[in-house]
Amino acid sequence: MSAYRTFAKYSLLCLSLLFSCIINAQELFPHTEPASNSPKGALGIRMSNEFYKDVTVWRSMQCYRFFLAINEKIQVTPNFTFSNHHGFLLPEGFIKNDGNSGPHTHGSIKGSVYPYSFENLSFNVKYRFFTNDKQNYHFRMAAYGEAAAFTSAHDEAEPSLVGDNSGTGFGIVTTILKNKFAVSLTSGTILPNKYIQNDTNQIELKYGNAYHYSLSMGYLLLPFKYKSYNQPNVNLYVEFIGKSYDKAKITLNDQPISVVNIPTLEKGNYIEIRPSIQLILKSITRIDLSMGFPFINRSYVHTSPTCYFSIQRYFFY
Repeated sequence: MSAYRTFAKYSLLCLSLLFSCIINAQELFPHTEPASNSPKGALGIRMSNEFYKDVTVWRSMQCYRFFLAINEKIQVTPNFTFSNHHGFLLPEGFIKNDGNSGPHTHGSIKGSVYPYSFENLSFNVKYRFFTNDKQNYHFRMAAYGEAAAFTSAHDEAEPSLVGDNSGTGFGIVTTILKNKFAVSLTSGTILPNKYIQNDTNQIELKYGNAYHYSLSMGYLLLPFKYKSYNQPNVNLYVEFIGKSYDKAKITLNDQPISVVNIPTLEKGNYIEIRPSIQLILKSITRIDLSMGFPFINRSYVHTSPTCYFSIQRYFFY
């Protein structure tokens, strides 16, 4: 009887996961999370990779994400990132004292070589607070909060809680699905912690608070009609990822350091466009391939084009 119950539970979970993936395939956005949650009873594990060329050095970041639905409304997502974006300390010469000009900074030197190492641990909690589901249609809204701790010395004004900074953030996600088309809007804030380095002198770097926003659209290209569990899904996406952030503030032994005409440390805003293609196999394995390009202004934390690759798999428990 116990074996029968286990089999029945597993079968129902498989059917539930299959149904969820069929209905929501086109809202599995590569760069943003929808208002929907992962199926309960399944653990999602995603490995994401980001690549771009910084002068002559290839930068790489790898993120491991774990998606776990506590119930139909609450999902938790721990993230671990590794990269060669920064060192454990600010670059040598980040603050200079050239004769009569006094202490000042020219920012970071692009193309510097850093070791590939553990960078960041973050934790996201999403709560879906509104649901309006109909046949071939749903409208959902969710709120999220996140917190992060980090070990590297981020040396730019623009903050990120996945990979660069420690701090907290929160926001709202709204997702609409109609037949084969899905669209999602996300807006939120990032409140980064300041970085303090105590060496021969004390350097304090206060990153800019940020407001981020995105518009994500997805379309289910294949199959034209579902016939079996084994049919692959092919989805096309275009996402507009934007951020506005404040200027960085730097002090040396509690004395302000001049930051003038240094784009990486100045106030900024931008929107990137990221087209993607996605393959879903047997409703449990997902592969994403995308590229990012400047759309309005640009980000100074990476160059373009930026290449992204990720693979995700669901495991039953």
